[in-house]
Amino acid sequence: MNGGKPAPKRSGRATAVALFFWMLRFVCGCQNAEEPLTETEAPTPTQKLDRFATQHSEGGILKWTLVGDASTLHQETVHVENPTVEIFENGEVAITLTSKKGVQFLTGTDRDNLHLTGNVVGISKDGTLLTEELHWKNRAGILYAPNEATVVRGTSTWHGTGLRANPTLETIKMANNRFQLYPRDEKTHETHPHSP
Repeated sequence: MNGGKPAPKRSGRATAVALFFWMLRFVCGCQNAEEPLTETEAPTPTQKLDRFATQHSEGGILKWTLVGDASTLHQETVHVENPTVEIFENGEVAITLTSKKGVQFLTGTDRDNLHLTGNVVGISKDGTLLTEELHWKNRAGILYAPNEATVVRGTSTWHGTGLRANPTLETIKMANNRFQLYPRDEKTHETHPHSP
């Protein structure tokens, strides 16, 4: 008699385990019904807008504005199509930036930074900046282009990499410099043609 009693317990335990795995398989099967997300794919946006506009102020002072044709909001970033960014210094527009794509960072150490890619053009009173990738580092107050960049002032051109500049393009530092400079276009005491 005692030998027959444990069987229902094992059977019940086995049924519970089988039911658990069946439910797990069912849940996993539902999740895999569509193509699974890989780690490299962007998370699903939480909101999409046809037109996007925002601005950032510190202590009541306007620092930058961002306008775009369309945007998708994710948890930590806003992705913007055809963005136009205006960065301000002393209440005036220091530079106007345009590109094909832009990202505004909403959290973490990159909060309030901007990242522009694709045919980036920056126009200020001290010149024009051309590159394919540009970062606005808000806390430091600098523009940073990690790859090749060109600055045009009048008929002068300056090519290099690793550009660091203030928003007006009055002060610029780059590495791997190549120049075609004309004295009438340059303020030599304000431009630093060397690595930082």
